Order: sequence, then structure tokens, then C-alpha cells
Amino acid sequence: MSHEAPPPASLQSAPTETTRGDPLTIESGLEALRESPEFRGTVEPLDDLDQMVTCEHIALFYEDRQERFATVAPFVRQGIERGERVMYVHDVLSKAEILAELRGGDVDVDGALESGQLTFHSLEETYLRTGRFDPDDMLSVYGDAIEEAKDQYPGLRVTANTNFILDDYATVDDFMAYESRVNELFEGEDCIALCHYDRERIPPDVLTDVIRTHPHIVYEGTVCHNFYYTPPAEFFGPDEPSRDVERMLNTLVDRSQARAELGDTVEELAESNERLRRFAYVASHDLQEPLRMVSSYLRLLESQYGDALDEDASEYIDFAVDGADRMREMVEGLLAYSRIDIDDANAEPVETASVVGDVLTDHQVCIEETDAAIDVGTLPVVQGDAQQLEQLFSNLLSNAIKYAGDGPPSVSVTAERQGDRCVFAVEDEGIGIDRDYEDQIFQLFNRLHSNGDFEGTGIGLTLCRKIVDAHGGDIWVDSEPGEGTTFHFTLPTAGP
Repeated sequence: MSHEAPPPASLQSAPTETTRGDPLTIESGLEALRESPEFRGTVEPLDDLDQMVTCEHIALFYEDRQERFATVAPFVRQGIERGERVMYVHDVLSKAEILAELRGGDVDVDGALESGQLTFHSLEETYLRTGRFDPDDMLSVYGDAIEEAKDQYPGLRVTANTNFILDDYATVDDFMAYESRVNELFEGEDCIALCHYDRERIPPDVLTDVIRTHPHIVYEGTVCHNFYYTPPAEFFGPDEPSRDVERMLNTLVDRSQARAELGDTVEELAESNERLRRFAYVASHDLQEPLRMVSSYLRLLESQYGDALDEDASEYIDFAVDGADRMREMVEGLLAYSRIDIDDANAEPVETASVVGDVLTDHQVCIEETDAAIDVGTLPVVQGDAQQLEQLFSNLLSNAIKYAGDGPPSVSVTAERQGDRCVFAVEDEGIGIDRDYEDQIFQLFNRLHSNGDFEGTGIGLTLCRKIVDAHGGDIWVDSEPGEGTTFHFTLPTAGP
């Protein structure tokens, strides 16, 4: 079989003006998932990758379409945003269906498609262009694509669904030979690949080999650097079985040592956190009385000697009382923060609709004064602490009303069930938050506005994060200045 056939016309792409940025590495590819709003899972730390046998090759194991594109979409969008050539090999899904999944955020997917930066290719144009799958031929296809990309783009990003290995025109042995050798092809090149594997369809014995030929794995929302990866020379070598046994044994030893060290660290951290929690509680509690005394005596001084005080002295007293009051609010916030904890044994089913109803009742005066419109959708039952969840919704709704801008506040509270968790959204149409500050708003005492503009202590959102963390959830924000803010957070569902 000849391997000199030119790549199909669809692999050609129009030149585009782009500048070469940072090298295309596994770190940059995985960073796309870490920063993505769709990918909610865990990315194993990228430190010390230089100590592993690795390359820019990732295997995604998915069980449904949503799980698949939670990884694929940010991977492709990052390539477009970086100006790279993006090559998508598809099978049963149409180009229109895939584009619908890829669109989103600030990335111009359609513009990339029109310019030729993003291209789609069928199996017949790539893996099966000779009628059957041939490893050498497919390596030639990608080798040509890498060379073509070098003149026009800073790198080549490839993503492909690989369920065709179950069909008659491909053998598993040939495909595993290709998957192993493509790692050598990518070595030293600005090229990265993400292969998709349907875990429901592909047999376990095949998936075993897939795992062994990919240095990085994405499974159940977690990115793992693969201890079981076998470099090509070892995968096909005569002593591969003994090497595999040695690798597995070393993996068990490494993980056992790591777990033992982690256990010691966790125990030390737990003791340290408990000491800090008690210190914060005691310090905050003991500060309350002196602050009350300062405010009381200042007001007493003003009432008894007010006639003898000039305008400046009265103003100074007001400043001092205001400072003491704000300090007391911060202390109360710290007390609330130090108390946040939840024991699984004490968690119970909570009607979030009832919780939000209580919050709206508590804020009724503020809602009427600001003419706020609060729209509450159908809310689920979750597992947690009702009092803490009331604090969570109260803080988020208060912020939505406070930062409404010039017009009457408009706020919606919605929820959607996703597996064993519920994703809540508290959305407003207020002043919004600059993206540069989205990570800072959850930090303790970190405020984006002066007290003259908006009163506050800088504890409310920190408290929200701690409550959500205590419930085993995540909280994040989507916002545009002048267009509003949406706080999303997840809570565990109660029951099936």
C-alpha cells in the first residue's frame, strides 16, 4: 500500500495572519479545561510533568454527549483563541451538531470555520481514506497536517472520535499500534490531540490498551496524568509484560507512599484548622464587647456634652462611631464564618423553595423600597443545613439588590438538576463585575467598591463560598460590566 497519497483537499486551509505565541504543550491544553465554565471537574496539578514519560496526547472517556463536549468544547475553543490550526475528525454527529456544541463564550467559532482555521474531516478523509484503517497512512495524514500548519499557524490541535475501531474496517491491534506511534510523531512538535472514546460501547479489554497508550486521561470530570502509560518502544517490545508488571507494582508503591504522606498532612491541617477556627471564634467574640463599649461611650459623650462640642468634634464622634459599628459588623461576619461547618450525620433534606421564601420575607422591606422584581423558579430538595443555606441565598440576593445600578433590581433564582447535584443560579441585571476581579470577590475582606459607594464588610461572598464548600459544592460567577451578574453554585440532591 502506498503512503505517498496527498492529503485530501479538505485538509488544506486558507492562510491566516497570526503570531506565534507560547509553545503548544500539554500544560496549555489542560489549562483550557481548568479555566472552562463547562468543565467542572478536577485537573491534576501540572507540576513535575517533566519527571514523567509524557507527550501531548489525551484520551477522553465519556458516557454521554454532555460529558463529551464538556471537555471537547473548551479544548477546541482554546485552540481557536490561541490562533492555532484546529482539525476536527467526526463520525456520526454532523458538522452542524458539533458546531452547536462548540459555540459559546467570546470565541468566534464560525469565523474560524470561515477562515479555514477550524476544519472538519470525515473518517473517509482521514482514518479510512484507503478504505480500511492503516496506521502508516494515518500517521502520514497527520504528519502532512503538522507540516502544513507550521507555515500558517503557531500549532496544530487535533480532536477526533474513535468509535470506528469497533467496525469491520479497523482492527484493534492496528489502531493500538497507531495510537502508540502517534506519540512519537507529536514529540517535539507544536501539536496536541484529544481522542474521544465511548466507554459504553468500547469493550473493557480494548479500553485497557487505550489507557496504556495515552499519557493523559480525562474520565468522570477528572484529568489524570497516567501512571499506566506505556511508551511505544516498551508497548511493542518483547519484554513488555515484565515491564508492565514492574510499572504496576511501582505504581502501587508510589500511591501507597503518597497516601500515607497525604494522611499525615491532612491530619496536621485538620488540627491547624481547628486551632485557627477556635482562635477566630474566641477573638471575634471577645472583640464584640469592647466595640460596643466604644460606640456607647462615644454616644454618651455626645449626648451629655453635645452643647460644649463644636461642629468638628461632633463630626469626629460620628466618624469614630461609624468605624466602631463597621468593625462590629466585620466581627459578626467573622463569627459567622468561623461557625460554618457541616457534619454529614447532621445534613438533612432541605426544601430550597421554602428557604428562599423565608429569605424574601426577611428582605421584604428592602424589596419594597427598591421596587425589586424577584422571580423564583421551581427549586429542588437538597441535602444540607437549612440555616446555612438561608445565609447563602440571603447574601446573594442582598448583593443582587445592592448592586442593581440606577434602575429597580431584577433578580431571578433558578435551579437545574444534573445527576447527583443541583446547579443553582442567582441572576441579576445590575452593574456587573469586571472579569479581572471575578477571582477576588470570594476572598476575605476583599471589596471592589469603597464604603462610600456601597456599604459592606467584604465577608458576604467569602461566607457563601465556605457554605457551598461545606456542602461539597462549587460556586462561580459569570458577569459583564453593565450587563449583570450570575452566581452559580452546586448543592447535593436529596434522594434519587
